[in-house]
Parts: sequence; structure tokens; C-alpha cells
Amino acid sequence: MTSAEKLREVVDKVYDEGLNGGDLSVADRHLTADFRNNGSHDDSMRGPEAFKHTIKVQRGAFSDVKYEILDFVAQDDKAAVRWVMRGRHTGPFIGIPATGLEIEHHGMIIFRFEGEKIAERWGIVDNFALQRFLQSGGKPAGPLTPGGPGGAGGPGGPGGGKPAA
Repeated sequence: MTSAEKLREVVDKVYDEGLNGGDLSVADRHLTADFRNNGSHDDSMRGPEAFKHTIKVQRGAFSDVKYEILDFVAQDDKAAVRWVMRGRHTGPFIGIPATGLEIEHHGMIIFRFEGEKIAERWGIVDNFALQRFLQSGGKPAGPLTPGGPGGAGGPGGPGGGKPAA
């Protein structure tokens, strides 16, 4: 059985080296050959190439990308994380052209491991709040958007951020 500390070490490398650093080889080192990226940009893709695609999409849409793991829980062969990604929207994302806005993007992910490699990923990512934020030009867009009417939070909530200077 792999320890929670070892699972955390692998997840940290995937986020720090892959998503934050843009190192595509992290997928070859830390994902199984038949890795499944459920709930991502293209669920039909398999293996390390699926995660490489995610890195390329994220880094093509956002500059100054910085993922931060806010929570980490592990048991047996599974680990769950809650993260925030900050960056500047400098390329197309989910059909929205670059806005130059600084964003915060939130998600929760469950990973299943085979030994010390990630075999599956299931994601719940708040693309809806991010889409509304980008389409509104950085303004709160509704009751569930931080800072909107009745919305919780402010600039630190899902989709929160500030326009480029």
C-alpha cells in the first residue's frame, strides 16, 4: 500500500512541475500508460498524452499559471485535492477569446493510483463561474458569482479576480 505522504509527493510533482512549470514529461513519469482523465478537456484521450493535452490547453489560455493545492486527503489508493489556479487570461479558453483578466479558477479532483502512478482522474472544475466572469469583462455576473447579488465572498471566490492593468 502506498502511503498518503507518497501520494501527496506525486500529486505535488504533477501540479508543480506539470501544470505550473509546463513540463510535459511529468505525465510520462507519474501517470500510467492507460491513464484516464475523466471530466477534462477531452475524455476520449488516454494515457499520459491526455494530461499533456490538459497542460497545453491551460498554459495556452493562461499566462503566469500558478496552481495551489488548498486541501489534500488520501486513503488507500485514492487522493483528493481542492485547488485554486491563478493566472492571466491571455489565450482562448472554452470558446472565449483572451481578455487579459487576472483570474482565479477553482476545482476538486479525485485521483486513483496504481502503485505510485496516477491511473485515473475525476474532476469537478468550476468552469461555469470562470466563463461568466470572463464574458462579463471581470464583473460579478450573478447571485452565485462572488461579489454578485447575494453571492458569498469577493475577489477570492470562484471566478474572482481583477482586470489587467
